Amino acid sequence: MHKKSKINNTQNLGTHINKHTHSHIGNHINKRITNALAKCIKSFLLAGFCMLATIHIAHAQNPQQVPNTNNKINSDLKEGRDFIVLENPIPNAKNTIIEVFSYSCPFCYRYSKHLPNLIKSLPENVEFKPYHLSKKGDYGQLASQVFAVLVFKDKKANIPITDAEKSHFYKAQKAYFNAYNINKERWGGGKNPQAFLHTGLDSAGIKLDDFYATLQEKAVQEILASWEDSYEVARIQGIPAFVVNGKYLIYTKSIHSLEDLKYKIIELLKK
Repeated sequence: MHKKSKINNTQNLGTHINKHTHSHIGNHINKRITNALAKCIKSFLLAGFCMLATIHIAHAQNPQQVPNTNNKINSDLKEGRDFIVLENPIPNAKNTIIEVFSYSCPFCYRYSKHLPNLIKSLPENVEFKPYHLSKKGDYGQLASQVFAVLVFKDKKANIPITDAEKSHFYKAQKAYFNAYNINKERWGGGKNPQAFLHTGLDSAGIKLDDFYATLQEKAVQEILASWEDSYEVARIQGIPAFVVNGKYLIYTKSIHSLEDLKYKIIELLKK
C-alpha cells in the first residue's frame, strides 16, 4: 500500500507538471503568434496607408487630365467649384503662377507641352514659378535638387525658364519627362542616382562638379526650402497643381481648355 501510494503521488505530480508545462508552453506560443500577427496587421495597415497617400498625390482628382486645345471658356468663375482659397497661402508669391509638378507625373508631362505658350501670353509682370514635389518618385528629392540648381542658374543669367533654346531648367525637365513617359526609363528604380543625374544635367549642359558646387549656394537652398510648401498643395487634389498669387488653387477638374486656364489665372491675379 505504501509503495502504491508513492507511485500514485508520483503520477499525480507528473501529470500536474505536464499540465502546467503544456499550459505554459501553449500560452507562450499563443502569445508569440498573437504578437507576430499584430505586427503583420500593423505592417499591412501601414503599407496600405502609404500606398493610399502615394496614390492621392500621384493622381489629381480631375477627369480632364489632358488640357484641350479648343477655346472653350467658363467665364462664371466660382470659389469652391473652379478654385479654393488655401488655408496656408504660399509666401512671397504675389503676381505669380506656381505649378506644383513632378518629373514622374504623366499629367504634368502632358501639360508641359502647352504651358510655355500660355505663360508667354500672360501679363509681363507675372512670374511663373515651378515647384517640384520631392515626395513623389524614386528620385523626387534628387530631382528637386537638380531643378533648384537649374532655376537658380536661369535666374542668374536672366533666362526665362520657358525658353526652349536657352533655359537649363526647360531642357532638363523635357529630358526627364521624355525619358520617363516616352522611353519608360526608371533609372534602376532608385538604385542608380548617377544615371538619373546625367539624364538631366547632360541635357542642360551642366557638369557634375558644377552641380554639386552650385547646390551649396544659399539661394539654391532657399529655393528648395520654399518648395516644401508644394506637398500640402499636392495633397488637396494631386498634381499638376496651379496656384495663383500663392493663395488661389485652381481645380484642374474645372479646366475646360488652355484658354480657360489662362482666363482663370488672369481673373485670379486680379483678386
